[in-house]
Amino acid sequence: MYSNIPVPGLQSVIIKKSEEIGGDFYLHVEIPRKNHRCRACGKWTQRIHDYRTQKIQHLKLFERTTYL
Repeated sequence: MYSNIPVPGLQSVIIKKSEEIGGDFYLHVEIPRKNHRCRACGKWTQRIHDYRTQKIQHLKLFERTTYL
């Protein structure tokens, strides 16, 4: 599902998937990569050391409990 409707408070993330499970609304989001300095050598990089999936309860969206 692709939509051009902005979700309030989530303009800075990429919404990858949305689904409804058991009356709750789940948004699968991704934060865009940003350049940062390597702690070891000080060079700029976009490499990511680790990916973590986290479930975060958000405010109600469309009158349903919402998880990011």
